[in-house]
Amino acid sequence: MPFDASVTMRGLTFRSPLLTGSGTFGYGDEFLSVMDYAPLGGIVTKSLSIRPREGNPPPRICETPGGGVINSIGLANPGVEAFLKTKVKSLPVGTTRIFLSIVGDTVEEFTAVLEKLETIPEIDGYELNVSCPNVKKGGLSIGGDQVAVAEIVRACRGLTKRFLAVKLTPHHPSVPPLAEAAAKAGADALTMTNTLVAMMIDAEKRRPMLGTVTGGYSGPPLKPVALAKVWQASQAVDLPIWASGGISDGLDGIEFLMAGASGLQLGSILFADPYAPARILREMEAWCDRHGVARLADLIGSLRT
Repeated sequence: MPFDASVTMRGLTFRSPLLTGSGTFGYGDEFLSVMDYAPLGGIVTKSLSIRPREGNPPPRICETPGGGVINSIGLANPGVEAFLKTKVKSLPVGTTRIFLSIVGDTVEEFTAVLEKLETIPEIDGYELNVSCPNVKKGGLSIGGDQVAVAEIVRACRGLTKRFLAVKLTPHHPSVPPLAEAAAKAGADALTMTNTLVAMMIDAEKRRPMLGTVTGGYSGPPLKPVALAKVWQASQAVDLPIWASGGISDGLDGIEFLMAGASGLQLGSILFADPYAPARILREMEAWCDRHGVARLADLIGSLRT
């Protein structure tokens, strides 16, 4: 039997569980000249807001020991109107499924962006970013409030029939209340998880290495945290989970599927290895071949506890 990498989530079939993480793949066109999109089941774009955002002061990114990265980009983006005028034509329509990330400080800002994006016929859905840890407003304050999360999801759900994922924070002490709030409000999937608040110091200069002092921590060191959040969310709600945090090889992907993920978002690894999606999918297929698994979907939630 040929290997089947496809997964189905809420009526949408993805040719593989591999997705790109928001903020690491631009609006989908930047990588077209350097990589094959065939291994990707979908892309999640950089977040869009109702007004342009310049982002945070530099330095905005630094590396950490162990392969991690801390960023303080601050959700810089041209704003939804400029996106519709200048960038929407660059979306890689026809190459893979496309999900637009939306960010806002209020329910009204989320819905205003979504209403404008609903005019694009070729996209598959949205990811609501309610949990960014490196912006002054919104972000963690919204993402940790289950009432606020529910209000945002419910309002957006009422405006679209497209696939709606919700990106939750890793900082809330308990995953189930937030996951359940998003699920009851109409989410089609949960992304687990966003970056962790972190910082680095230049001891010689006695100064922080980021312009905002702290930023969002991602990369391989985040994997154990993300694994736990994915598993906790999968135990709390009957929704597809998009895993995000430290996936850099095929074994990582296999483990996240076992923990309950249906989608696997690749983020920081794309900066170091833009060819990672094809490699990771090959490694996952090789693991499945060694273990007699014909369908990746059969691994979802198969962890023995």
